[in-house]
Amino acid sequence: MNIAQAKQEIIHTVQAYTARDEQGRYKIPLACQRPILLMGPPGIGKTAIMKQIAQEEKIGLVEYTLTHHTRQSAVGLPVLEKRVFGGRGIHGNRIYHE
Repeated sequence: MNIAQAKQEIIHTVQAYTARDEQGRYKIPLACQRPILLMGPPGIGKTAIMKQIAQEEKIGLVEYTLTHHTRQSAVGLPVLEKRVFGGRGIHGNRIYHE
């Protein structure tokens, strides 16, 4: 698959995710949609292609570049912590009762 074919596949995915029915509801519910993750070596144009697609399809783009992070850059990031509300607690993605 070349870059033009990859771009077209991503555009088809975006169009499927943003398609709406006659009542204005998404044809693919938001809960069933998944992020688009591009992987590959640095400098091949992954971010540039996604920016082009976002502009062409008039959608927002959230970009996150993992290569810019080091162990030291993780210092100060938010930490999940245990919270209790009305006797029910949440820790990570587990719900428990106290």
